[in-house]
Amino acid sequence: MRIFDLHADIGSDVLNQHHLGKDNVLLTRHSDKCLKGEVSAIAMASFFSGKETYEEMQEMILTLENELEHQNVWQRVLSGNDLKSDRPLALMSVEGMCGIKENECEAIEWMYKHGIRLASLCWNEENALASGVKGNPDHGLSEMGRNVISKMDQLHMVIDVSHANEKTFWDILDCSKGFVIATHSNAYTLCNHPRNLKDEQIRAIAAKGGLIGMNSCAYFIDHDLTKVTVDALAKHAAYIKNLVGIDHLACGFDFMDFFGEEDADYIINDMKDASYAQNFIQALKNNHFSDCEIKKIAYQNVIDRFSQYLR
Repeated sequence: MRIFDLHADIGSDVLNQHHLGKDNVLLTRHSDKCLKGEVSAIAMASFFSGKETYEEMQEMILTLENELEHQNVWQRVLSGNDLKSDRPLALMSVEGMCGIKENECEAIEWMYKHGIRLASLCWNEENALASGVKGNPDHGLSEMGRNVISKMDQLHMVIDVSHANEKTFWDILDCSKGFVIATHSNAYTLCNHPRNLKDEQIRAIAAKGGLIGMNSCAYFIDHDLTKVTVDALAKHAAYIKNLVGIDHLACGFDFMDFFGEEDADYIINDMKDASYAQNFIQALKNNHFSDCEIKKIAYQNVIDRFSQYLR
């Protein structure tokens, strides 16, 4: 079954490989695995950990944009109409805006001009815009951050809260009049990792018509790594469905196979990379999701909402 993956740090890998003198990274390192797993639509993230400058942010975004412009497999998603394409879909996203320290609205406009349609203000760190899960818990959106949210709403850029601390999360939900999602977060009740969402957060996202992408990283599924399986991930989906309904579920696997051995602990055996993505579809079936419900989680919820929202 076709899958729309809301989060993969492919922009980071593209730039890293370019620094090693390689090109055509999308086609040589990602496309085959994605298409084998029927992951035919991806939010390709440019990931920033908190140390990068604005110029470094621009370099990664431009490098990914250039690769997408010089290949014929992936259709760039710039508007809702692009989601109608029969080709595999590539939507450019940003994870963290640590490099933005001034002229924030102009920076967002520049990102939009170069294809970014989905973004989070922070990773785990605290920056000039907002605080992530490792930032000061009393700090949320700054005034600059509120300006960023307003500009993103104006441009119909989708706002991602997956790495926000609770103060930032609630500030964004209060501030934004647009489309807010958590691209790669699971249920805190089943695994109390700070990156997962508490019940009241899940309900708040659903109340705004948002989506929550199921994250296949082991530490967000169960603290006991011997119990981490794709079936356990499906149970997170079942929990959220029972809490707020099927229309707010999606996939956001955050595969890390291309980062190397340092991230091997995050990978579960039956979801090692995008080529294994259909194992999640089977796990949903095993957990008594109907075919219609599975289709919604796999891609239809994202297609429906993004088609309406992206301009």
